[in-house]
Amino acid sequence: MYMIGDTHVNGRSLNNLVCYAEGLTSVSAVSKSPAFRLVNHKYNKPPMSDIFLKKDALNLLKKKHVVFFGDSNVRSLYKDLLWLMNKNSLIEKEVLKRKLEKSYLEDTLVKCSALHKGRDFEEVRRYERGNVCVEYSFITRCWNSSIERMMSAIKQKEKPAPDVIVMNSCLWDITRWGPNGVTAYRDNMVKLMKLFQSSLPTETLVIWTTAPPVSTSCFGALLVKQVEFLQHTLRFEVMEANMFARQIVVSHGFDVLDIHHHLRMQIHRRATDGIHWLPMPVRHMTNLLLTHIALSWNVPLPGNFHSRILESIQNHETGDKAEIVFPSLPPALVDAEEPDRGTTVELKHPASQPQVKTHRISGLMQRRKKNKKASRVPPSLPHPPVNKENVLPRSHDLYERYNKYGEVLEPWEPVTLYNNYGEPITMKQPFYRMIKRPWHQSLFHRQQRKVAPYHF
Repeated sequence: MYMIGDTHVNGRSLNNLVCYAEGLTSVSAVSKSPAFRLVNHKYNKPPMSDIFLKKDALNLLKKKHVVFFGDSNVRSLYKDLLWLMNKNSLIEKEVLKRKLEKSYLEDTLVKCSALHKGRDFEEVRRYERGNVCVEYSFITRCWNSSIERMMSAIKQKEKPAPDVIVMNSCLWDITRWGPNGVTAYRDNMVKLMKLFQSSLPTETLVIWTTAPPVSTSCFGALLVKQVEFLQHTLRFEVMEANMFARQIVVSHGFDVLDIHHHLRMQIHRRATDGIHWLPMPVRHMTNLLLTHIALSWNVPLPGNFHSRILESIQNHETGDKAEIVFPSLPPALVDAEEPDRGTTVELKHPASQPQVKTHRISGLMQRRKKNKKASRVPPSLPHPPVNKENVLPRSHDLYERYNKYGEVLEPWEPVTLYNNYGEPITMKQPFYRMIKRPWHQSLFHRQQRKVAPYHF
């Protein structure tokens, strides 16, 4: 089963083509096979990833060590990656639901606890076949003792550093660690990034994946009876936590893979519990991860899916940038000879006559402007503040401008913006001047929410 977006098959332009074919090893074979069907043809934007097959994944991760840290969604990503390295098909839905298996595709259950819904649940798996090593650890908090011990061993050269670390921790942090879980999540994220900076070598690729969207009626082992009330606001808290985590991770020099952004249009392919995902979006996450790794290592993509977005990203990563050409002077100015400073220059007016300095606006016009300004400003308004920053006013703004409410309008220059298609859009006035009066003071009231549930 292969997912293709914005491609051409048999002369037809198809969006988000999903082909079902067993035993086919190439996309061209899939396109020629009659066994395919179209799904979600209204999805008008192609996915930001290439399509990886078994041989492509094995070639990319050859002689590499990959470590996964995260919850059950990261476990699904780990299982789907192993499935892709062994089979050219989608993973089965029942396989994603299993946990604590003694062996999954010849991997090893290194450490585990009893199956329960507590915060001390543990599951550590290791897959080592040929020259590829993949590990997974279930965590309920971004900062924990197992990660601290691992980083300490790497720093002391007792253990080799992995080539790739894929990590996400969000849902358990903000729901299962008490009322101060959000505050602790912020502090733990900063501590974790500083620990990575001080322990890992520069060759290690750290990828933080954002938490995918959740439903308003989610259930499962995550939301026990004591915290079931959080299901109504959990999706907003996840978005705020993702935004905060992105700022922290990027500020420390590590990569972020925005899974939440890429799955925002795939919520119809979410599982019934509202937290986990079906095999198709899980494979999309795997392709996104492998594409990110290939671009980070400057490895050529498989080329099974062609799009202008991927080509532009590849050209940007490889350094194929346009040559900068500085403007040059016209030939007329270059060839012109400078006048000799010893020669005399004829003046238009005799030097004996006094030169009259003419002002741009006469005193009469200035008084008219002043009177007009005084008539427009209500007497109840306070005097405009003093120019403390010593900023020179613009030449064409000799007086302050006021709106119909008597409020001083700040200087505004027309701004040229560009949309997603590169078309210029001229913004002649600030956007908040186009909004009605009740919304002028606070745009946050448009959502009918006075305060956010948590502030990051």
